[in-house]
Amino acid sequence: MKKSRSVSSPARPVVALFHNAEKPAARRALPQLRRWLARRGARVVGPSEISQAGAVVALGGDGTLLAAARRAASLGLPVLGVNVGRLGFLTATDAGRVLPLLDRLLKNRLAATDRMMLRLEGPPRSRLALNDVVVHGLRPGRVVRLSVRVDGTLLGTFVGDGLIVSTPTGSTAYSMAAGGPLVSPEMDLILLTPICAHSLNQRPIILPPESAVEVRLEPRHPGERLAVTLDGQEHFTAGAGRAIRVRRATERTAILSDRERPFFSLLREKLSWGER
Repeated sequence: MKKSRSVSSPARPVVALFHNAEKPAARRALPQLRRWLARRGARVVGPSEISQAGAVVALGGDGTLLAAARRAASLGLPVLGVNVGRLGFLTATDAGRVLPLLDRLLKNRLAATDRMMLRLEGPPRSRLALNDVVVHGLRPGRVVRLSVRVDGTLLGTFVGDGLIVSTPTGSTAYSMAAGGPLVSPEMDLILLTPICAHSLNQRPIILPPESAVEVRLEPRHPGERLAVTLDGQEHFTAGAGRAIRVRRATERTAILSDRERPFFSLLREKLSWGER
């Protein structure tokens, strides 16, 4: 398990502010946060100037944080998620309670935890994912047949709606909805979760983090293709001759968090554990 690390800032902090323009609450909160940060001596930049920043604030929900994380990881920047929606497993707080956390960030008193990421290998280019890489049928409702190899050894053939290759961070996302286990997000491992499997023998599998996963389509009809989705946001298609290769990325995401709101407390709150 990776240890938390403190985040340092320059004499004049520079914060890259991402927001979800489709959420009215995010649009309303954006100018307020800009003014608050400016009054405390921080320079605020947009996503296009992220390379100038020392930290990233993602205002919206988990989707906004995921998009920001893929940009921030290659630069080694920590990300603070601010939720304006309902669920928000990745976000540290909501818009109404974010100012104390921002104050701690500017004073170098906010900790970050390193999260494992996945790399989907090209062609045409490699891509990063913080939550998951999902391989599924291109046409809704059509079963796909996928052969899966781990480190070159055939694991088996999965028949169903598809397969989720997930990080521990992504275990509370699509993988959880498909029946996968919940995993402490600071761990390093790779989780394979079948989607609507057509066999009771097909179960979620936990792999060592060094594993290389290869997924190939075994076509059931001519011209069949796969859809591949990263973090629910980036999409492309692949034919029967293409291998989908996923492994642990060298990049990691540093998620800024509130120590007073640990992961298991978050699970209890969001999943209503203990309530009748």
